Order: sequence, then C-alpha cells, then structure tokens
Amino acid sequence: MMPWILLLSVFGLVLNLAFAESLIQPDWSLGLLLGALLAHRGYWPWVFAGTALHDLVLHWSPFITLPWVMITPLVMIWSDAQVGASLVQRFVILGFLTLILWIWDWLPEAALLTFLLATVIWHFVAQKHAKPA
Repeated sequence: MMPWILLLSVFGLVLNLAFAESLIQPDWSLGLLLGALLAHRGYWPWVFAGTALHDLVLHWSPFITLPWVMITPLVMIWSDAQVGASLVQRFVILGFLTLILWIWDWLPEAALLTFLLATVIWHFVAQKHAKPA
C-alpha cells in the first residue's frame, strides 16, 4: 500500500506545482504522507523519504517539515505509552504538523484542506490495516 501512497504523493507535488497560483488547494503530498504515518507508524522510512522530496521540491530545503515529521513517530510512541492510543492525540499531532504549513506562508484555507485530506487518508489506510474481528 505504501508504494502507491508514495506515488500519489509525487503526483500531488505535480499538482501543487502546476496550480500553485491559480486555486487554493491542500498540500497533496504532505497530506497523503501524514495520513499514512498516522495510520501506521511503521511507514516512517517511506514517509521520511517522501517528506524529504516534498521539502526539496516545494521549499528548496529539507528542513521545513522533515524534522517535525521525523519526531512524529517518537511522539506517537511516547504518547501511546503515557496515555494510551487515542484519536485525540493523533489529531493534536496532525494539527501541529499542518500548522507548520501556515507558519511557512501557506493560506489558512490550504492548511485546513491539508488537515482534512490527511484525516481522510489516515482513516482509509487504518481501515485497510484493521484486522476483521
């Protein structure tokens, strides 16, 4: 499943570059990658590689969102050990990661769209990994 998300993430980069000035759109690539990471933290090597490519293509630097995304699996492990796994923790992490877009001069609407896209992808990927009862 992850190679498909990575491929769609590259296509999302193309969409972001093609329609950057013409319409408000989410950060397609980052939304897909964050959704996959929140659904299954075992995807971290794929997500790190995709986020590095995302930062290099869109921001010309690998240090915009990549350091925060690299910390995310550790924060998820720590918060799961302290409180237990819950949706609230994941939404707080996702909110913080999309807030970074707003700080780097993305429109608030685009950051909100990225948050919503990541939420949909997160639930889709988590549903694919869920074991039937």
